[in-house]
Amino acid sequence: MRFLPGLMLLLPLASPFAQAELIDDVNDRGELRIALEADLPPFSFKQDGRLTGFDVELGELLAQELDVHPSILITDSNDLLPGVESGKYDVAINHIALTPQLQDRFDFSEPYSYTGAQLIVRQEEQRPLNTLDTLKGQLLGVAQGSQFVEQVRTGQAGEVHSYPDAHQSLVALADKQLDAAVSDRLLTPFAIRDSQLAVKEGATLGPVVALAIPFQKGNPAFQTSLDKALQRIKADGRLAALSQKWFGLDATKP
Repeated sequence: MRFLPGLMLLLPLASPFAQAELIDDVNDRGELRIALEADLPPFSFKQDGRLTGFDVELGELLAQELDVHPSILITDSNDLLPGVESGKYDVAINHIALTPQLQDRFDFSEPYSYTGAQLIVRQEEQRPLNTLDTLKGQLLGVAQGSQFVEQVRTGQAGEVHSYPDAHQSLVALADKQLDAAVSDRLLTPFAIRDSQLAVKEGATLGPVVALAIPFQKGNPAFQTSLDKALQRIKADGRLAALSQKWFGLDATKP
């Protein structure tokens, strides 16, 4: 078999187009595949057998803006980001902080919310526990897997005890096994109300953390579409209303 002159020159030029852009795949499928863990109220959780929460409603709003169906897929921490990386999921909306380490692996949307570490103390607490320095020598509780565990440990704020979830750290705090608990400021109002324990919000600690949506690298058209969708729900107040509904505050601005 003989090749026509110039054919081999054309093949390399065509290769960059062999992999479709993510936005084309999403539109062809007519759905946005959204991965989340569904185990952390008020972000995503099951209530009366129905999946709900801030992350769920945000995913539904974004799919609506992209004019596709939201396919909410529940997974766990071992599969969440690897699944996005492999193309199993289009995005993960799961309270994910925009960190330099993750930016090496993924492209991200613009931030949609901002959070930070917050102390929770007993209602009768009178000590000025409001900085990492004032927490030195204290017993602190943090939920396992929390993005604030390392912040507290590296700040040498005190002795850190890890608990399976935020609720158990609040129980230990109310029982005077801890001096304070460290949690996410967006989680705190819901966790305190849900616990019905004699605890209250304390000071915020450390830097502001931006939350954003990761997806496979190399999809600029998808990034543009996703960012424009976010900008529309920010501009008309829907994102702020969603934040107020689930967090009791507008977390859309730093």
